[in-house]
Amino acid sequence: MRAAANNIRLFSAVTTGCRLLVLLALGLLPVPVSAANSNLTWGIEVALKETYDDNVYIQDVAPLPANVAAAAAAGLTVVQPKQSSFITTVIPRLTGGYKPGGAFNVLAGYAPEIAMYTSTEEEDYIAHRVFLNFSGKIKDASWELLNTPTFVEGSTIGPTFGRPGDCPAIGGIPLRDRRKQFVLRDIFRTTVPVNQWFVRPVASYYYHDFLTSQRLNPAATSGEYFYENYIDRSDVNGGMDVGYNVGRSTFAVLGYRYGQQNQYVGPNPANTAFTDSPYDSSYNRVLLGVEGTPWSWLKLAALGGPDFRNWEEPTPAGFDRDRLVYWADVLVSVLPDKNDTITLLYRNFEQPAFSSQSMYRDITYGATWKHKFNDHWAASAGFQLYIGNWLPPVYRDDWIYTPSAGLTYTYNQHLSAELNWSYDDAVNQTPTTDPGATYANGREYTRNLVSVAVKWTF
Repeated sequence: MRAAANNIRLFSAVTTGCRLLVLLALGLLPVPVSAANSNLTWGIEVALKETYDDNVYIQDVAPLPANVAAAAAAGLTVVQPKQSSFITTVIPRLTGGYKPGGAFNVLAGYAPEIAMYTSTEEEDYIAHRVFLNFSGKIKDASWELLNTPTFVEGSTIGPTFGRPGDCPAIGGIPLRDRRKQFVLRDIFRTTVPVNQWFVRPVASYYYHDFLTSQRLNPAATSGEYFYENYIDRSDVNGGMDVGYNVGRSTFAVLGYRYGQQNQYVGPNPANTAFTDSPYDSSYNRVLLGVEGTPWSWLKLAALGGPDFRNWEEPTPAGFDRDRLVYWADVLVSVLPDKNDTITLLYRNFEQPAFSSQSMYRDITYGATWKHKFNDHWAASAGFQLYIGNWLPPVYRDDWIYTPSAGLTYTYNQHLSAELNWSYDDAVNQTPTTDPGATYANGREYTRNLVSVAVKWTF
């Protein structure tokens, strides 16, 4: 019955998306057009994507039958390795703007992502993505407030991994992102130029509320299975940047942030063993950087510096409550000619984990090359190394290598198509002899994603 219901939903969503695309292409769907003198603007976009995922649960190791049975006795279903599925995704997007003048503007949008799995229906989800951005300019000073709330309608049950498998590298982010949750990110900044200088007050807020149920796992000594509990977290900070024009539209930047990170374990009367996390911390961050366009072929946006951390008591034995770590956010764009763009990315920051009471360093190295052949064809190739390095007393060091490639065909300003491929190779860097890392090799996996998408933009 569930499979039949899913097929009906799948057919309905696909046909609806196709009808929208056809009607838009033929010009039969009434779409509002902003008048030349109007302060209001809006647009519609519809994307239809078909993806093949050859490892939906990102597990390479088959669980032992006895451990599958132990999980079933506890009312849990162990995920299976190398489970493949086609995924149909429909993404309508509606945007609107109001620009009454230079001092105050609004841009808003809503883009629900509706994903349906043909072979693993329990992974279906709808991600309601919203943005509400305010901006303006008063004389030479500019300001912006960016808000991006997201609510995911997905499973309220976390995945269960049967030994010798384990919670995947870096907690299994693809699995996490399909679960029921609410995420909010807000950024405010205003830039005031003063001769060769600028002053930029900034503030940001991140809140992640997981809406999945929590379950007790067997004692570590039994190691039959592992149910992934998700733990809420937040990060709020504020401060100021000061920049000096060193020439060629390039600024040297000095900045400071004061912030707090928290990890929450919400009330759960059914499981009183869950206690509040000991990994709440505050930090003082000093930043140095450079931003601007020193040459027409080079764009820079780089900030980095020391993070002076202090954790509240009590933290677990073996954890250093006062640490000096480093924070970095670097984006470099190289444009060797009008048809090529090379983007280099480096990020490094520390935050509470979402899959356990712990802290880890979130590190990303990325490189992407995009080439435009002509007005219709373009291609891309990229590589990313994503690292999750946990702090003692947790022993976990995960590396995910991801090459990718894509091809885009643009028929006209309204209609385009994409073909994309990526491959994840997750590697465990922690010896299984380390405490609590007996099943660490079960974190490793490989995963291919191949997708074809068609998009109509009004």
